[in-house]
Parts: sequence; structure tokens; C-alpha cells
Amino acid sequence: MGKIIAFVICFALFLPMAITDEKYEIHEANIAISKNFLEANTNLIPPKNVTIVVWIKRVRSLNMQNQSIFFKILIDGEESIWWKQIYRGMDIWFEWPMAWNTVDYESGKEVPIQIEMWKKGIVDKPCDISKQKGKYLYGKSLTLFYNLTTGEWYGDDELKDGNGYGHASGYEDGNYCEDDYEIWFDIVEWDGDGDRLTYWEKLKYGFNTSKDYSKVDLDNDGIPCDWEDKYGYNPLVAEDHKHLDDDEDGLDNIEEWLTSQWFSDPFAKDIFIEVDFMEAKVGKDYILPKKSQQMICNAFAKHNITVHFDDGMLGGGGDMIPYDNRMYGDELMAARMKYFLHGDPNYWRKGVFHYAIICCQMGWGGRPAGGRMFSYDGFTVGAQYVRNWMWMLRLQGSDYITAMASVFMHELGHNLGLFDFEGIDNEKTRFPWNKEYWEYGNYKSCMNYRYVFKLVDYSDGTHGENDFDDWGHLDLRRFDEDWW
Repeated sequence: MGKIIAFVICFALFLPMAITDEKYEIHEANIAISKNFLEANTNLIPPKNVTIVVWIKRVRSLNMQNQSIFFKILIDGEESIWWKQIYRGMDIWFEWPMAWNTVDYESGKEVPIQIEMWKKGIVDKPCDISKQKGKYLYGKSLTLFYNLTTGEWYGDDELKDGNGYGHASGYEDGNYCEDDYEIWFDIVEWDGDGDRLTYWEKLKYGFNTSKDYSKVDLDNDGIPCDWEDKYGYNPLVAEDHKHLDDDEDGLDNIEEWLTSQWFSDPFAKDIFIEVDFMEAKVGKDYILPKKSQQMICNAFAKHNITVHFDDGMLGGGGDMIPYDNRMYGDELMAARMKYFLHGDPNYWRKGVFHYAIICCQMGWGGRPAGGRMFSYDGFTVGAQYVRNWMWMLRLQGSDYITAMASVFMHELGHNLGLFDFEGIDNEKTRFPWNKEYWEYGNYKSCMNYRYVFKLVDYSDGTHGENDFDDWGHLDLRRFDEDWW
């Protein structure tokens, strides 16, 4: 127990600070690296063993269950959880490392790591966090192989796998009914210096092995060394990160790094949305319920797209706009400038986050409306409008949580470029006495007025005649263009 306490105290002293907008230390990259650097520096005595640390950053129930869970983490075949604990919640964020183990060092040695997540009950059952298929633990846990020299891993999660490095999901196997969870994690070697570069990587680059490079940009390309190394870039070779967007999600690498504190990945698609709310004149304030957010996240997760909501959780959203019975275009744009851009037309979140307002209602053509895209990066949902129609929506099998998620996803779809199909925003698809209601019945999408308020999904185009592949036509970069 004393060993554990000592480790935690030492680890806490060297915890890196969260990324901020501060200027980072810049050095001239006048370092020559020999291919035989390791052999040439025989006077350096490398450590004989290495402490591997596994961080579980966040887990999210894809089945939207508020249940009790616990972890089992094996490092090199040994149970390595340093503090066994049961957690409860639908979306849990963690602040401390979960497991650690010290192993003997060998050059290029690959250490097996297994991450298991269990649901606590009368009989404990494994949750699915793996892309592997199978009814038993193999098809539900993560098996990884960590290289002690490079600090990289592969296996059930790896760099450029399409879903994010240090990010896995039970949805990846295509089976959505297995107590599926989404998990974010990291694996590092603890040496007390604050960055994630291994001792041997620092030797390779010619770095000081005891210096913290998490905030040092040696090649002056705008991104610190350890982020570049983690994602396969050379920290001594300047990259045009401002114009690199390998995953085509509208975020260049500078923006991916700025949002990496919230788990964005330069090789996996991310969508960030800041959401503000409105005070109600009577009754409950107009907000986007957490479960509505989870439903939207789940729909995108099935397509390896991660949606990040900021309703105050990420330090920007959650503002309460004063009550307004009906907001019009100029009022919506004024709210965007005040609450989203904070009076600065070039505020850094512009082109990084979409912006949504949950208001009472908005005006459209002289009548109230339930939703509207009012800017190339902004849209609104009228919560009171949805509430007014709940009597009818319940008769059709919907509920308030689903209706809010559906309308929100509809307007987000416009932000992502969904316009050019006859079944989108077709007023005549609303009622069964119109032929268009039946003509576009196969278009099972929240972009179809027949299904908005009831369906939280886009169509994949596989339902027959007059269907449309929304998912295949999303353009995540569209909000980044001044086409409006």
C-alpha cells in the first residue's frame, strides 16, 4: 500500500496542466540527429525497467444506461488496477490514472495490455468496448501490445484506425445490443517529466531526457513535440499543420491539437457543438436534455464520427439567454456574436465548433417554427414549439427526449450540407393525404418531415426507391466555409 501511495503522490506532482491558449516555449531546431545516436552515446545509462501507466479518460454508455461498472486491467499478464473502485453513471470522466505496472526493459519489447470493463450485478457481466465479434470476453475487451521503446501500441486499437487513437467502441462490431460502451484511454511511461515521450524517443530526437516537451515546439510549426510524436509526425521537421486535415472533418491539425484536451483526433472525424439555452417565462428553461445529446452521439458513433457537446462541460456553452417568445434571424445572429464569438468575429472557436441555440420559438415566414439554420455554422431549435406538439407526437410513439434530439439532428444535417434531395424539407411529406408522404416513405431520415420528431438518424440509402444516402453525403468541412 505504501508503494501505491508513493506512486500517486509522485504522479500528482508531475501531472501536466490542461492545454490552454497560452504561447508555448519555442526553440530553434538546430539539432543534428545521427542514425547511430543511441550507439554513439554509450555514456548514457538507460533505465533497466519501465513503469507503464494506463489512463482511462472517459467511458460512455451507448445503451444510455446509468449502471454500476468496474474495470480489470492486466499489464504484462498482471492485474494492475491500483485502486479497485465501482463507478456509476451514463457518461463518466476520470481524473486519475487507472492502472500501472513496472516491467523490465528490452529494446523493442512489446508488452500485452488487456482492458476489461464489467457491469456490476448479482452476476458480473462484461461490457462491450471492442471491435472484435464474440459473445465472450475476447469479443468485448481490448487487447493491446505496447512497445516500450516507441511508446506506441496496436491491436484492438491503433493509430489511424478510423475511430481514434486511444478510442474504442462496442459499436464497431456492428452489434448494438451488448451493453456497449465507448471508451477513451491513453498509455504512457511514467518518468516524472510531464510529457508522453519515452526515454528512448528523447534519445532518438536528441532531447534532454529529463525535460518536459509537452509545451515545447522545437520546429516552430505551432504544435508541441509530444502531440506530433504521438500521431506520427517528426517534432523536428516543420509541418504545414494549418492546412492538414487528413480526416476531412473541417479541423486542421492546429485545431485538432487545441481540442485534443477533449479527445479529438487528427485521423478520426470529430464534430464539436457549443449549445446555449434560454430562460423560460414559466415552467422549465429551454435546454437540450442530456439524453437527447446521448442519442445524437450514438447515431454518429455508428459511423465512426465522434460528436462533442459543449453545454458548459467544455468551458464554452450552457449560457442562459434571456427569454424571447420568438427569435428572428437578426436576433439569432446577434446572440451568436455575443454568446458564441464573445464579440470577436475571429474568435478561435469559429470554424471549430458549430453553434446551437435552444430557444422558445423562432419566427419563419410570419409563423413560429421548430428549427432553423440561421448561419453557416449556427442553427436553433424551438423547444416550446416541440412542447406544443407533444400531444400529437406521443400518439405517434415519440417522446420529448427523442423529439428534441431529432429536430436538433435535422438542423445539424443542414450545417453538414444536407439540402439537395427532394425528400429533404419537403412540406408535402408531413401528411398522409399527400402523395409525397408515401413517395418518400423509404427515406427514413430525420431530414424527412415525415420522420422528424420521431427518428434520430440519417438514412444510409438502402431502403429502396426514393431513398437517399445522407451519411454518404455529409460534408463535415462545410461549416468551415463562408458560403452562406
